[in-house]
Amino acid sequence: MNALIQFENVTLGYRRRSPVLSNLTFSIQEGEFFGIVGANGSGKTTILRAMLKILTPIKGRIAFAGGDQRMRFGYVPQRAFIDEMFPLTAREIVLMGRYGTVTPGRRPTPRDREVVERQLALAGIPDLADERFRDMSGGQKQRTLIARALAAEAKVLLMDEPTDGMDLEGEHAILALISRLHTGTGITVVYVTHRLSELANTAQRLLLLHDGQVRVGYVAELFTPAMLREIYGVDAIVGQVGGKRVVMT
Repeated sequence: MNALIQFENVTLGYRRRSPVLSNLTFSIQEGEFFGIVGANGSGKTTILRAMLKILTPIKGRIAFAGGDQRMRFGYVPQRAFIDEMFPLTAREIVLMGRYGTVTPGRRPTPRDREVVERQLALAGIPDLADERFRDMSGGQKQRTLIARALAAEAKVLLMDEPTDGMDLEGEHAILALISRLHTGTGITVVYVTHRLSELANTAQRLLLLHDGQVRVGYVAELFTPAMLREIYGVDAIVGQVGGKRVVMT
């Protein structure tokens, strides 16, 4: 695999505040499932903003394979930040993902609409295309936002707390969908969460944020009692149940 995104000694922060994260050096490989895990306020969303070029690094360099103009992201924000007042249908929401490819003044083409229908099907909600977004369940809304991100025909799918506020069944369904999309399409996935166990059996590598410290490594390397004790200062048991990795503290 080749490095798709490279952070080189990057320091991130906001005006009149101390830096949120300093000297970040890591890469995200093309086609991998990369997880970013940390508590609220640890800097996870700050990293996503830097990848999206919304936030300029205080110092350091973020490099994109082929140049940043050729890097196309599909972004799935936290559902709490989506305005549900507009009576848009799922199809109309997903069509918004095509805006980056539709030049100003041009109406959506048959191909744009074909892409929308294909992504609705990939997300498992073709039958909900005409349903209003605000009337959907949490899981259905999240699938709609995933389809919108995919409609951009992105190279990288950025997901910010995609299962936040969901029950266990909904969480498992969304994780299974993302895993299938990653395996079936080969798209690079960057998945942000505050729950370490959420990525124990899906991500290939993780970036862990804790008390200003950053650790990057393969899941198998990080999910050991010794490493979890070193990072989090807690005793943990790592085992297998039904072929799945389980972590208990």
